[in-house]
Amino acid sequence: MSTELTSDDFQKALDEHWHGRPPASLEDVMALYGVLAVAESGGGLFTTPSKLSPFVEDGRLVTISIDLTGDSTSIEDIGQRVLRKDDIPKLGYSHKSSGRGAKYSLTQIGSKNGNDAEGVSSTVLRRIRSWTGQDPVQSLTGDDGHPDGWIIDELASVFEKDSETLEQLRSDIQSLLPADDEIPTAMTVRLRLDGEVIESVDVDTVDWFWPGEVGLLDEAMKRYASANAADKNIDNGSSEGQALGLVQDEIDRVVGTPESPLGVFSVKHPDAQPGLRRDQSWRNYPVSADTAQLFAKSQDLIERCVYRRGGMETYALPYFAGELTGLKAEALFLAIESIQDESDHLDSGDPPMAQVTYSLREHDDEKIRELAERELRFYTVTMPISDDKNIISETPAARTYWINELADGIVDTINGPTLDPVQGGFERYDGWPLLDIPTDRRRGRTQAFYLITGHEFTDAVFGYRDDEEGDDFRRVVDHRLISGQPLSVEMLFDEYLRRYTDASEGGDLPPHQIVAQQLVHLESLSRAGLLEGIDRPIEPTDTTMTTDIDTTDIATIREQRLKRFLDRPLFDDPERCATALAGVLIGQISWHQESERNIGRPLDTGIRGDELSKNSLENAITSALEKAKVYAQDSDRSFERDLLFPETVDKLLEQTEDMPTSWKDIDKREMQFCYVLGHAHGRRSMPVAFDLNDDETATDESSAEEPAAN
Repeated sequence: MSTELTSDDFQKALDEHWHGRPPASLEDVMALYGVLAVAESGGGLFTTPSKLSPFVEDGRLVTISIDLTGDSTSIEDIGQRVLRKDDIPKLGYSHKSSGRGAKYSLTQIGSKNGNDAEGVSSTVLRRIRSWTGQDPVQSLTGDDGHPDGWIIDELASVFEKDSETLEQLRSDIQSLLPADDEIPTAMTVRLRLDGEVIESVDVDTVDWFWPGEVGLLDEAMKRYASANAADKNIDNGSSEGQALGLVQDEIDRVVGTPESPLGVFSVKHPDAQPGLRRDQSWRNYPVSADTAQLFAKSQDLIERCVYRRGGMETYALPYFAGELTGLKAEALFLAIESIQDESDHLDSGDPPMAQVTYSLREHDDEKIRELAERELRFYTVTMPISDDKNIISETPAARTYWINELADGIVDTINGPTLDPVQGGFERYDGWPLLDIPTDRRRGRTQAFYLITGHEFTDAVFGYRDDEEGDDFRRVVDHRLISGQPLSVEMLFDEYLRRYTDASEGGDLPPHQIVAQQLVHLESLSRAGLLEGIDRPIEPTDTTMTTDIDTTDIATIREQRLKRFLDRPLFDDPERCATALAGVLIGQISWHQESERNIGRPLDTGIRGDELSKNSLENAITSALEKAKVYAQDSDRSFERDLLFPETVDKLLEQTEDMPTSWKDIDKREMQFCYVLGHAHGRRSMPVAFDLNDDETATDESSAEEPAAN
């Protein structure tokens, strides 16, 4: 990137190549990125001088000087020197990003990491030879070609394969260059022409001309660069016609096989597009030749804006919704250029959407910050990482509004009762994405934003999917969140239980952090207004209880924590509340069996939350109530009187007079989730009570070691 770019450079490119309207389609955004690339590369639609930046000062320029003014063509000189910045405009270089072989211009380059003498004399020289024989370049020769087309013929004869001239050039280049030094190398051809007989130059004298100064070579470069837009993957003929293109506002020549950075339209696999005729594809996807070139130039910038995770790739392409100006274009370009792969928030790198948002929202210039707040939009597209470039989810004008709302909901949730053991909640844990968010509002909000746009907010709680099944479902969910579409609570319960199953490896109970994260997820969505299917908001209400609880007595701690755990609208429904209480009691009894009685297979090992039925829950409740009486008789703890965990038993009996098989209103997945949520609380009931207890003699020495994050 040039450090000398200004908003005037971008305004000039907009004036030359932009239609003036705000972006309104994916093709508009791709074309806009092409305009940004034009400004960055020096203002030419076809030339790409910025691609030579790695060669300047650190690289060399090999020049083959050919005299075309005599009776026969002759090679006058082969020279090499340091490539200077002033050389670049004269070379007329046009880069070809994809594929091997010749670049689009007569000037060719080797590797930016360097080539030795052998590499220059073979690879780079071969590319010049290849360029002279390309069909688009050859189209300028012959009776129907360009008046100066004979120059192409002469160049082709000089660089003819296996010719004596070419072999001599190879030998001379190897003698000229150091044998062992690998230096970034550009190679060009300088021509001696008679201006009086050549239409392609601006003078009428005999002189030496560089490729960028010869109109014929410029036209050849443009034809080569744009050739694929009309005939890519077409065996015979081409696809072109007159139509109103997808981007331009006037009827003009359009082509039907333009290079697309996202590969969203291709005639390579016509079977995927029934009825498509390759030579008529310009009717299906009409793009002007200039727009096709903008698409090609946009490739590098668009690639910066993709986030790949779990077999899927999500493009989040930023743009400004209002009228484009040089200032907006410059700010947008710099924000995209600033995207880095390293991450402070996610193992797989910060999502570009989050980085761009941060760059613009925290900009030093107040005007840019205001623009970002008012007009920043993202065109988001999610596709599988494969040759099959079908779009599974698309949002044309995603705003950060809903992401910000959800980020706020996450911060409110993790700073509320949900992750406060004193308030009946779960604990925070390192390494678990939704349980390890900073409590500081600004830092927490930033990390939450990154978790949402980086897919971790969904991936942390939804079921796993293998490569064949794909991650498209979870990415569709992410798109819904970004665009502000609520999620069904029935779908969420189903996904939560699916993840619960995935985490039950070898028949072991999943770590309770799985369920804790799902509760954070559910309540955060509710706070942000992105949950449907439950009448009242599902997040915990503002408690009227004092923050402090009586920590001098284990039984009191358990009772107060249980009361606060149940103080959320999710448990307003009697059957949901009874299910959760049943889970709490079974979890408590199972902990007692395992920790106090050394029973190897406690009660909950035979009760899979994801397979729970009303009948199995009823049997488990009956067993838990019986064991609560029997075990109390053997206990010598002062807080266990004649019944273990009386606060839970009393509340359960108070909540419902019917056993689960008589319940009518609760859905199966709803019942299962409320059970595993209550069970997770019950399993932690005694360990947390011991941690909070002020009486050191009651400290539990047998607390289980916490599982690692998965």
